[in-house]
Amino acid sequence: MAKKSIQIKTAPNSKESEMMVLGCSLTSVNSLNTAADNLDDTDFYYTEHKKIFKVLKEAYKKDRPADIHIVAEELKRLDILDDIGGVAYLTTLAQFAGTSAYIEEYVQIVKDKSLLRKMLDATENIEKNVLLEPEDVKNTLDDAQNKFFQISQSVNSHQHLQIKDILSGLKSESGIPYLKELQEKQEKFLQKGPDDSKITGLSTHFLDLDKIINGLSKSNLMILAARPAMGKTALALNIAENICFKNDKSVGMFSLEMTAEQILHRILCSQSEVESEKIKTGSLDGSEYQKIVSCVNSIQKKPFIIDDQPSLKITDLRARARRMKEAFNIDFLVIDYLQLLSGSGHLRSLENRQNEVSEISRMLKNLARELNIPILCLSQLSRRVEERQGHRPMMSDLRESGCLSADTQIIDADTGKPYTLKELADRKNQKPINVLGIDSDLKIKKRKMTKVFYSGKKQVFKLTTKSGREIKASANHPFLKQKGWTNLEDLNINDKIAIPKDLEVNWDEIKSIEKLQIEDVYDATVEEVHNFVANDIIVHNSLEQDSDLVFFLLRREYYDPYDKPGQAELIVAKNRHGAVGSVNLSFRKEIARFENYTPLHTTEMEDQADTFAEYPTDN
Repeated sequence: MAKKSIQIKTAPNSKESEMMVLGCSLTSVNSLNTAADNLDDTDFYYTEHKKIFKVLKEAYKKDRPADIHIVAEELKRLDILDDIGGVAYLTTLAQFAGTSAYIEEYVQIVKDKSLLRKMLDATENIEKNVLLEPEDVKNTLDDAQNKFFQISQSVNSHQHLQIKDILSGLKSESGIPYLKELQEKQEKFLQKGPDDSKITGLSTHFLDLDKIINGLSKSNLMILAARPAMGKTALALNIAENICFKNDKSVGMFSLEMTAEQILHRILCSQSEVESEKIKTGSLDGSEYQKIVSCVNSIQKKPFIIDDQPSLKITDLRARARRMKEAFNIDFLVIDYLQLLSGSGHLRSLENRQNEVSEISRMLKNLARELNIPILCLSQLSRRVEERQGHRPMMSDLRESGCLSADTQIIDADTGKPYTLKELADRKNQKPINVLGIDSDLKIKKRKMTKVFYSGKKQVFKLTTKSGREIKASANHPFLKQKGWTNLEDLNINDKIAIPKDLEVNWDEIKSIEKLQIEDVYDATVEEVHNFVANDIIVHNSLEQDSDLVFFLLRREYYDPYDKPGQAELIVAKNRHGAVGSVNLSFRKEIARFENYTPLHTTEMEDQADTFAEYPTDN
């Protein structure tokens, strides 16, 4: 009888993906950051790849460069260069990777294959134990469950917490019982003098702001938004300076637009109170020079860390922020600014900046929680602010999508009952309802609409399709064309937009777009897909920031030099954990510095209006 042939299968692996990860890491520091932040050498299947990545990760941990020649020298020092195929193989890896922009995807493939191998190893071990027919079956079952639990823990390492463990101090951040910690807070508060700060978060040293928000709290994501030329970078820097130089805390900053030297120049102007142009040109008198010398001697001892790498992906920024936290134990982080960040790349097929911004915002919030520090991210506001009387920013200016008229009709997907957006927004209890939306495969499915809200007054346009469908929307509200989401203002007659038909999408021609009046408008938030069916047309939803606080900065003198010159208004538009309101700040344009507001005499303000007009403003 012929022997049955046994087919030997190779453990799950992807040699090409491993080569791509190594090649990208050898040629791009951002790729190395991403790979080292998510993988260990044990995640690689091939022995030579394990050895190469171990050297790469050591370089990452020590913040050292790691190109082909440096890695080759380290492998030679360890006497394993020949084991991995020599310099020739490192060169092959680099050439194999080329300029791939998909490092996250290849990292995930390597990670997934590693996880499958761990599961396979655990399964083989369990099989051996079972075939031995042990007496204690329950113990064998428990051992099998534990093996897979350990694998699960390596993927999802965050532990569940019981309230009693937090209250007892066993698993609290402070490590002491809650009531004892509360007593200590009471004692510290009672010991404070009249000049001591009563806030519990990091003090910004802008007194009125600290009173409203109670300082900057750990794990909070804050958005500081304004139109260009309002001074948001200056204000963010001033807050960072106060935290670093006055609170003696370690501060980090990602500057995606300005270089580290440009940031330093602003800090020196602000701290020395010497005008920017005088420092740039060297036209300093003896007193001004001494101020700068004193400032340099003081601030060079302080932990202020700047990363000025441009064009970062959010995944790269997170990896670099973790390294910054590990190396310098930063207490506060500034990111300048949101619109210069790009997403992870996973959403590129959607051709949708709205979803990308939502992903960035969500990942920044997760980063604030992970590092347990407050993060301040700057953001540009839309041009709608310029068109509004008074130019006062509002929350709807932050959202990437537009708005719909109050009478826009939404159908409850469970009951078939129609509601207008106004009816849904006016509910005291914003209970989620199921609506219809489309997924990435253009299939119509039920999706959860979690919130409907008023977005202010806007100019609306009536869009009418060839089939007779009508909807009123703002100019920047996106509709779905076959090539992707497109704002109404970029649509043309005869363009085809998506409408629902049974369980799939159909395409309807635009017959007309008519400009109407300014009226109340609304928008909604839909989980996952960020779209919904309104008036039997598929539209995009609003994407709110995942921030805990939102600040708007407004300097009226930008629009009129005689309207409150030397003064700024900082609006706390959203505060998830406290009050909202606004505070006045003084602004010294010649040194780009905001200060606590001090009322000036009328003639002094008029003099400043003439003086400040001579100086350029930051973005």
